[in-house]
Amino acid sequence: MQRADDLLSSFDKSWKNFSGTWKRAREKASEKSIHDLRVNTRRLIATLELARSLSRRRDIEKLQRRCKKILKSMGPLRDTQVLLENLSTLRGMTLISDFKKTLERRESKEIDDIRSELKRSRKQDLSKRLDDVRLELARVHESLGATRVRHSIERALNLRRNEFLRAARKFHRSEPSNEDLLHEMRIALKKLRYALEAAQPLFGHSVQERLKQMHEFQQLMGDSRDLEMLRAELEKWAEKRGKKIAMVPALDRLQQERESLLKKISESAGTLEALSKTEAQKPVSEQTQVVLPKPLVRSAAAGS
Repeated sequence: MQRADDLLSSFDKSWKNFSGTWKRAREKASEKSIHDLRVNTRRLIATLELARSLSRRRDIEKLQRRCKKILKSMGPLRDTQVLLENLSTLRGMTLISDFKKTLERRESKEIDDIRSELKRSRKQDLSKRLDDVRLELARVHESLGATRVRHSIERALNLRRNEFLRAARKFHRSEPSNEDLLHEMRIALKKLRYALEAAQPLFGHSVQERLKQMHEFQQLMGDSRDLEMLRAELEKWAEKRGKKIAMVPALDRLQQERESLLKKISESAGTLEALSKTEAQKPVSEQTQVVLPKPLVRSAAAGS
């Protein structure tokens, strides 16, 4: 990253992608448009985090919090749409069709709610605040110089890397079915991955393979989380209607599929734990190189 525009181009790209997916989600809150907006919101948050590593201006943190609120507001709709998408694997049962209708009614209500959240005036306000942050980035880069900027960003990435490794170790030492620790590891990996993407101009193409592996590992954990969410929602719905016994075959199938994914995740977490010991001995400039196990299974659903 020898020129200021290298970092600024990453910043501009994050905003452009966020702005485009905001517009599409507002026009049609489909499963894809909501997923894309969530992904690009996370990327924008990660870009702002790098900006915070270079400047302590409070307006950057405030803008980051605003973006996090937007991300949180999309959570219920995204979860419902994921449930509907994964429900297709359980076709052929009358009760499943009834459950699907319940989810579709919920989705319709949540689409109305999210459209009211994605107001044009709100995006215009974000745009103005982003312009101020961009000017600050350009000023800081000029005053600090490329070397100090690089070191500051590497420190920010190392914090995310260590956070993920701690979460991976905690998960590996627990029962594989521990949903809280799995969620903690998955969120930590998301933050690391998006931060590394935002900082990619600093490393060039050398990080592309690691980003791909992170994405695959994230998808693996996401699939496990989605299966458990579907199993729990389906069980709750069936119990409420006194139909749990009839739903046992479907619930057992979901549980078996999830256990298979948990086994793969647990094995991968163990590999990460072993690798982290040697990585910690490398020079500071190399500590951002997170290595993920090669034999990761590519899941069908896209990680967000």
